[in-house]
Amino acid sequence: MTEFDAFPGPEHDHDVLLVAGSLPEVARLAPVATAFGQADRIRALTVATGPDPMSVHEAFEALGVPADVTVLLREPPAPQPAAIAATLMARLDEVLVDLDPSAVMVHGGGMTAAVAAQVAFWRQIPVVHLQSGVATDDLLCPFPQEANRRIIGQLASLFLVTAQSAVGSAVGPNAITVGETLTANPQPADLLFSRLVRRVWAGGPRLVLVGLDRPDSLGVLAGLPDLLEREPDIEIVLFGELAGHGAAYSLVEHERARVVRSVPLAELVQLVAASAVLVSDDPELVSDAPGLGTPAVLVDGPNIPQPGDSIRSILSPAVMTTVRQILATAGITPVTPSDGLAAARVEQAVAWMFGLCPSPYLGSPSPTNTQV
Repeated sequence: MTEFDAFPGPEHDHDVLLVAGSLPEVARLAPVATAFGQADRIRALTVATGPDPMSVHEAFEALGVPADVTVLLREPPAPQPAAIAATLMARLDEVLVDLDPSAVMVHGGGMTAAVAAQVAFWRQIPVVHLQSGVATDDLLCPFPQEANRRIIGQLASLFLVTAQSAVGSAVGPNAITVGETLTANPQPADLLFSRLVRRVWAGGPRLVLVGLDRPDSLGVLAGLPDLLEREPDIEIVLFGELAGHGAAYSLVEHERARVVRSVPLAELVQLVAASAVLVSDDPELVSDAPGLGTPAVLVDGPNIPQPGDSIRSILSPAVMTTVRQILATAGITPVTPSDGLAAARVEQAVAWMFGLCPSPYLGSPSPTNTQV
C-alpha cells in the first residue's frame, strides 16, 4: 500500500517528488527537501521506497525530514534485481498517477533512481537528476550504478552536478553545478564526533570507522590497537555490541580512539562519509557505504562480488591487512566540505526550470557555474 495523508501547507503551482530508495539517497535528498520548504515556492514531497521502504522511511525521520509518502510493497519481491525492479516499477507508477507531480528528482544511479526515472519518463513527467555528473569510464564500475546513471542521463531534463567533472559519458545540456548536498545535513550532536568530522574534512587524520556486533568478529577488535600503532595518522571510532567487550578496553584510553555502544543514524551518516574506510559485520551498512563515498570491508559476510564492487568480504584474521591496503590506496579522501548552499542551489535550479526565477544559479553566475 501507499501511505500518505492530505498534505498540509499553502498551495503551490508545482510539486516535485524526491524519490529515495536507500540511505545514501536520503542523505542527499533530505537537505534538498529542507531547502524547498525554506524557499516556499515549490512543494517538495519526500518519497520513501525501494526494496526496504521502512528503513528509508526511518532514515528520513532520523535526518529530520519525515517521509511524506512511504511506498510499501504489497508482498516481498524475489531477491533477483529484475523482480525487485518490476515490483517497484508498478508501485511507483501508481504513486505518479495519484500525485501527478510536476517533476521527479532522483539521486545517483541506484535501482530505485533508475526505475523512478523510467516511470516518470513514460508518464511524460520531467526528471531532475541530482549528482548526475559523478561518472566513470567503465560501464561496470561501480556496478550497476554507472550503467543506471547513464540510463537516467538519457531520460532527465535537468542535471545537477557536483564540483567533480564527469570523466565518463557526458550529461545533458541543462547541467548546473550545485555541489554536494550531503554536507548540508546536521553535523553530529556529539561534540567529539563533530570536531572529529571537521578535522577530517580540514585535512586532518584519516578516520577508520568500525562497527562490530557479532562475537565471531572479536579477531577484528583485537587487531585495532596494532592498527593504531602501525598507522600513526589514523583515528578509530568503534561502535556496536563489541564496544562493550573486554577486548575493547585497551582502546578506551587511547588518545586516537573513541569507543561507544551505539551511534544515532544521523551521526552515523556523517561519520561514514568522513571515513577513509568502514569495517563492519553489518551487511546493510557496508552496502550503503560506497554510496556515501567510502570503501567498506564486510567482515565474514556473504557478499557475492560483482564487477566493480568496492565491498570486500573477508575473514576476520585478514581484515587489518586489507584495511592497511585500502589506506595506502590513492583516491579515498573523504567528502570535501562545501559552503552549505548546495541544497539551496538545487532549489534555485528547479525553480528556474519551472520559470519561477530568471537564473538557474543562486546569486550571480560565477566562472565555475558553467555547463559540463
